[in-house]
Amino acid sequence: MRRFRPASILALAAALLGLVLLNGYYAAPVQSQVTEITELEEIVRALDESIKASQSKMERLAAQIEATQQQMKQTEAELDAAETRLEENRRLFGTRVRSAYLNGGISYLEIILDADNFGDLLVRAAYLERILNRDAGLIASIKHERALIEEKKRILEEQHSQLLALMEQEKAEHNTLLAQKREKEKLLREAVEKTAGYKPVYGVVIDNHSRARPQSGLALASVVYEFEVEGRITRYLALFSVFPTKVGPIRSARTHSIQLALENDVHYIYAGGSSDIVAAINNTPGLRHTNADNPSLPGHIRTTDRKPPHNLYINLAKLGKEPPSRVVEVRPAYLDRQGEPCHTVSLEYNSVTRIKYQYRPATRDYLRYLNGEVHRDASGKEISARNIIIQYAPHYIDFRGRPTPNLIGSGPIDFYSMGQHFRGTWRKDSPAAKTRFYYEDGTEIEMVYGRTWIQIVRPR
Repeated sequence: MRRFRPASILALAAALLGLVLLNGYYAAPVQSQVTEITELEEIVRALDESIKASQSKMERLAAQIEATQQQMKQTEAELDAAETRLEENRRLFGTRVRSAYLNGGISYLEIILDADNFGDLLVRAAYLERILNRDAGLIASIKHERALIEEKKRILEEQHSQLLALMEQEKAEHNTLLAQKREKEKLLREAVEKTAGYKPVYGVVIDNHSRARPQSGLALASVVYEFEVEGRITRYLALFSVFPTKVGPIRSARTHSIQLALENDVHYIYAGGSSDIVAAINNTPGLRHTNADNPSLPGHIRTTDRKPPHNLYINLAKLGKEPPSRVVEVRPAYLDRQGEPCHTVSLEYNSVTRIKYQYRPATRDYLRYLNGEVHRDASGKEISARNIIIQYAPHYIDFRGRPTPNLIGSGPIDFYSMGQHFRGTWRKDSPAAKTRFYYEDGTEIEMVYGRTWIQIVRPR
């Protein structure tokens, strides 16, 4: 993922503003037009940087492919030479054996015993030693060449596999480059793409009790973490770059949701918590946070259609704790490798939280199902994901009886994207450190652009 913090260029913004006005945007206020143009400029600039990065990566891959092809040619030449030497040694040894056979198959002992005198015996013994050394040398050479040939074949197979992997990466990067260019053309053609690609600024703890469903605003989150709480029910930490007018129901803080908010550098929104958790929030350096359970808070909503504690919401557009996101995140449109085909992902936290994701090739995303039904938010909007990570983390019961995943350390993951499945690992070095996700070969996963769901579960 590439992040860019764009700077404003007034001359370019003024020029773009003139073009927009000439194209019939007279009805909108001038300030609104300047905002739209600035946002467009930022996203286009970020895409230009991403296009340059993709082009540089393709150049590096092309050089690696050429180098690998040269290595394969060298290995093939060495293999041909070894096979030629082996064939020559086999021919020489075969000639020796045929010669002995044609000469009556006389044994070495008969040659020694037929010596006429001691001098003749010494000559015959020296002659036999030379023959035996020659035969032993031929046999050793044959064994050596056979071993060398097997090693060259192994190296050639590895080089071939490496070449295929590099070519697959080059193909994926080429597709990503084309997609980035198409996206840039689309942005310039349509003139707006207001919130696409912006870094989240709020992280809201959302209730997932059966009485809290359907939730509000969940389909608009950029990233959603799901994790276990008491009774093996789950909650969400939903990260937002847009500001929905109603998000919730909001529930209390937990140690792990605090850490996830901190590592994503978002403003953490929750509904109170036990004394130890509140102390942890107040004593966490760098954590921006707001307790939504405050009637005087701007954007506070307490509805009457549900019973507490499942009726607390927040209007992020009115909250005013953070400005709109200005950091653009550009991710690839395609994966750089092939995994195992897998179009259905299923997991279960409890009997009333059964989750399934079904891949949709047409939109290259996964439609989310909850308890056998399409998962929708309160507006009826379908919930989907482009990336799914199942993060296996050890859980412990804290002194208040709360199940708590230990997110510091490392463990296995299953990663699903583009209809493919990959196994890998996660690693988090400290409460504030970003959780990193890796393929099995140790390469860090670069997830494709779009919504991401991270399911934190107990170890398999």
